[in-house]
Amino acid sequence: MYVISGSTHQRLGASLAEEMDTEFCGVVNRHFPDGERYIRILMDVDGQDVVIVQNTFPDKKIVELLLILQAVKEAGAKTITCVIPYMGYSRQERIFQSGEARSAKAIAGVLGSMCDRIFTINVHTPAVLDFFGCEAKDINGSREVVRYLKGFKPDMVVAPDEGSKDRCTLAASMLKVPVHVMKKVRIDGRTVETSSGPVDVKGCTAVILDDIISTGGTIATAANILRDGGADRILAACTHGLFIEDAANRLRVCDDILSSDTLEGVYTRFSVAPAIADAL
Repeated sequence: MYVISGSTHQRLGASLAEEMDTEFCGVVNRHFPDGERYIRILMDVDGQDVVIVQNTFPDKKIVELLLILQAVKEAGAKTITCVIPYMGYSRQERIFQSGEARSAKAIAGVLGSMCDRIFTINVHTPAVLDFFGCEAKDINGSREVVRYLKGFKPDMVVAPDEGSKDRCTLAASMLKVPVHVMKKVRIDGRTVETSSGPVDVKGCTAVILDDIISTGGTIATAANILRDGGADRILAACTHGLFIEDAANRLRVCDDILSSDTLEGVYTRFSVAPAIADAL
């Protein structure tokens, strides 16, 4: 078996290969003068099982992934497994207004036609798995979040909205602490109102846990509520850390920000490689 990574996941790909005690295949990955991408894999994968690790975010990474898939296919790989740590466009799985593209279906359909199987990690909308047209499974990366959080000895897990209730309840159970669920009402694409209800957090170490932290607005609002309630330490934890726009500044209300390597960045604290290796 060979593990191949696109530019989004050189570290995660190497960690996965080490975790599975297999070969990590290098890739020549550059641009032509006109901006078009050039891909060439550096090992003979003919007749081999190949695992490709690459995100579909941002947009240009989709083209890179397609070229890697095609290169592996042309090279005669026996099977092709694609691991998409962060599935871009997974939030556009249905039509909200007439005339829209169902983006998740468009992206998934193309990728699925080139793979034998696909794995996502904590995909935002599980319905996306049906769009691939091949064997597709979602890996629960939350176990790695919980494993890392144990070192902080949290007193409570906080779900920032109802949508994260199940994930946070499971995490709280694994950490053997209570869970508190906040209520969120979205006003528009950028504005939400969050309310807490009664909760005793005085002197506590509270973890606000979500699958994705994007602009950080929801997490920051929840953190301010906890801070006003007397929480001693507030951690923001997620699987996918986008941290776009002014997220870093908004999240200064938190004592620490913890994210996995599904999106590698300054807040990456732990790896999902063990969870991927187990699934494979």
